[in-house]
Amino acid sequence: MTRSLVRQMSSIRFGCIIRLKSQLAGFFALLLLGCTPQTQPDRQQQLMLQATTEPAAAMQLARQRLAGNELTDALRWFRQAASLGDTDGLNHAIQLQQRLEGRLATAKWLEQQAANEQLNPAAINSEQRATLGLWRSAPVAVAASGYQATTGCNLTIQPVASQQAGVGRWQHLKAAWAADGLLSQLPVCFKDLLKVNATELNCSEQAGTRIQCDYPVLTEQVVAGEFSQLLIIAGQGVASYNNGIIQLPDTASLALLQHEFMHVLGFIDEYPLAKAAAAQLCQPGNYVANLLFDNSPATLAAWRQHWHLPVGGVELTAVNTCQETGQQAYRVVAKINPMESYQTAMPELYQQLMVRALSNPENIMPVQYYFAYLARQQQAWQQWHTLMQLAAGHGYDDAVNALQHL
Repeated sequence: MTRSLVRQMSSIRFGCIIRLKSQLAGFFALLLLGCTPQTQPDRQQQLMLQATTEPAAAMQLARQRLAGNELTDALRWFRQAASLGDTDGLNHAIQLQQRLEGRLATAKWLEQQAANEQLNPAAINSEQRATLGLWRSAPVAVAASGYQATTGCNLTIQPVASQQAGVGRWQHLKAAWAADGLLSQLPVCFKDLLKVNATELNCSEQAGTRIQCDYPVLTEQVVAGEFSQLLIIAGQGVASYNNGIIQLPDTASLALLQHEFMHVLGFIDEYPLAKAAAAQLCQPGNYVANLLFDNSPATLAAWRQHWHLPVGGVELTAVNTCQETGQQAYRVVAKINPMESYQTAMPELYQQLMVRALSNPENIMPVQYYFAYLARQQQAWQQWHTLMQLAAGHGYDDAVNALQHL
């Protein structure tokens, strides 16, 4: 290396100070220490300082982080640009946060920003509001979105959605229900769809876990509505039926809705139940619509009498429902069906059982009974009494007995 080249290298300003004993020794010291020019860090620091007040600087930082796949940092700077009034920054922040954290978290952030006056609510366009479920009004029914069965309304269900995806999914499910040869013949009706703010209903969005929502926000509608079941199409995760509430993700198929609806009518899953549920159900002598929890002649006879079914037509087949307890359960048909795999064909016997269950809707627990339980937990006794009266009005025996023992 020539002396002139060494002199040129040693004349550059670096981010650390090295006392050179010789020009050649200094060159190697620089290589070992990895000293770098100050210009790049200084530029980043200057940009970050500018980004506290200048949206263009925040957007530049966001795009740099995005190009480097540093998505969390990119979201931070897009949000900063949005807080400084940059519309493009807001749009990017909304899109990226949905990708990273989901629609609900994005909606909550926007509400918080608006509440703290760090964001003009008018900056969120109508399409974004619908996608995130930030409806401008209180819960409102969507006109002409209900369904009236030609066979009557032995059971009436109130559908609810908290985001535009749920609204669209309901329209699809309603049309598919009306076109289905079995479901369309059942005396089941659906009220006009109710839209509720996503941040109020607060349905979870964790894949692989059951969707949970803040159901008490629907108390006013449950008190005022003439229905006995809720169908909530919101959130992401596993569908379920509990306490008069069918809970579906906003990607649900008709087959999944049918499976959960069969739970309303007393059908139980033909795959392993959770241990707590299995321990409650799996007792010898017990039975439900599709399962017997032993194969004794006495249990089979009691099941036939309950459903008013003639002798014959039953093929008791072992299933894994009670696997967690060691008790053997038996379904009443041989073939795999929607209670084991929800996309399979419906057995004729199950169709008969569905019709029979709907001929006695007073045996189906109304959602008002569950909301009365919630009111009792809060010691809201007047509300409990109102809801229990509504449940009793559906003919539900447990509600009638609760009122008689006041």
